[in-house]
Amino acid sequence: MNKKITLKELAVISNFSVSTISKALSGNREISEETRKKIIAIAKLYNYRPNAAARSLKSQKTKTIGVIIPNILTHYFAKVLVGIEHEASKKGYNIITCISDESYKKEVKSMEMLASGSVDGFLISLSKETQTKGNYDHITSVINNGLPVLMFDRTSNKIHCDKVIINDFDAAYNATKVLLHSSCRIVIFISPISDTNVGLERANGYTQAITDFFNGTVAPLIYNFTDYSQAREDIENILSKKKVDGIITSDELSAIFSMNIAISKGFKIPGDISIIGFTDGILSRNSNPPLTIVNQNETELGKISAANLIKRIENNSKESYTTQIIETNIIYRKSINATIEI
Repeated sequence: MNKKITLKELAVISNFSVSTISKALSGNREISEETRKKIIAIAKLYNYRPNAAARSLKSQKTKTIGVIIPNILTHYFAKVLVGIEHEASKKGYNIITCISDESYKKEVKSMEMLASGSVDGFLISLSKETQTKGNYDHITSVINNGLPVLMFDRTSNKIHCDKVIINDFDAAYNATKVLLHSSCRIVIFISPISDTNVGLERANGYTQAITDFFNGTVAPLIYNFTDYSQAREDIENILSKKKVDGIITSDELSAIFSMNIAISKGFKIPGDISIIGFTDGILSRNSNPPLTIVNQNETELGKISAANLIKRIENNSKESYTTQIIETNIIYRKSINATIEI
């Protein structure tokens, strides 16, 4: 049976009221499980589908969340998105995903477009350019107009909203201690995301670990870059001039990149240089040798972010904003010489 029927027609066929059918199909607990199953079966038989637009107008809810992320190609954001979609779907929500591509203008445009009635709230990880500019008017405007926003991963203290993050400082601090306690003495921190709060906090954690371990007698070595072509030459020069025996990077790709440069220069991993990166992705698991990483539990972070936003949407909550911190752990593989619990 292919022809769609209306709610009123379904009521006549099923001998249930329009109100009862509507409540049953929306999962209202006023309707018994037996009645709900009967109505769902009849609705399927007659190919009835609720009018999403009409339902939205009536409830003033779209049951849709806007998700804005900087990059879909990285394993980290892909896994976060998996968690968001899983939790949203479980709660009966759809998601619309926009990619800012690290652009402030694209981030603003996406938020303005979705805020015009398409979504009930936002999950956002800030672009590099937005954090560099420090201009968050587009987010403040959305919040002031009554749409809840939850920031995850890349956040700003200038915006008052719910947040879900990891403790980037502690994660980098502990990863650096692992290298130091495995006999590394000249450890360099390499980062392509120094212009984000995440990159900054990881650099600070590394710096503090070096300071604490050497009682302030050894200066931290930090190399920040944005251009991988230039970075190759720079990292080759660093490895040629300094007796680096440990590398910690702020993400997965730069760790694999650094490892490959070191190997091409004749260094053995981990015999000569031990390496730790962030994110348990396909690259780190399949590199040679496999990369020791800080596991950020991305999928769980995505689930919690979606759950917290949906809770605020559905309760129309005015409670104080919260910042939830997701635990990290180190997954030991063959790019370092030891497995040390910190």
